[in-house]
Amino acid sequence: MAKTKKDRIIIVGCGRLGSSIADMLSAIGHGVTVIDMKETEFRKLSGSYGGFTVEGDGTDIDVLKEANADRAGLFIAATDDDDTNIMAAEIAKVILKIPRVVVRVKDTSKRVAYSGLDIESIFPAELSRQEFLRITGLQKETEIK
Repeated sequence: MAKTKKDRIIIVGCGRLGSSIADMLSAIGHGVTVIDMKETEFRKLSGSYGGFTVEGDGTDIDVLKEANADRAGLFIAATDDDDTNIMAAEIAKVILKIPRVVVRVKDTSKRVAYSGLDIESIFPAELSRQEFLRITGLQKETEIK
């Protein structure tokens, strides 16, 4: 069965987050390509990973084209570097016109760098704070104030 554009996913960064997302999406049948600067990072992918890997800089247009990013429906920037993630996400959205772009950013103040570009954000600190409040039962107290 041929993959549709919405089934093609590009993930920049093959650390713990990127590799786990790639494994999960590959397991459920999506066409996944992971891009990372270090070939050794691809070892984090499971033995059952059925996608592709591209060694290179996820902010380099030639590398992104080699990975067929221009045919992707979803782009995920998940390196450990906020600036790299933001730049890769901006390139994916503005230049490659990928319909859905998600970026992981540790520093919430950096969201201004891509505001207005229809890029979705994941902020680990905010997610952790929300989960902490939920499991401690303190969430209701913060909603009142």
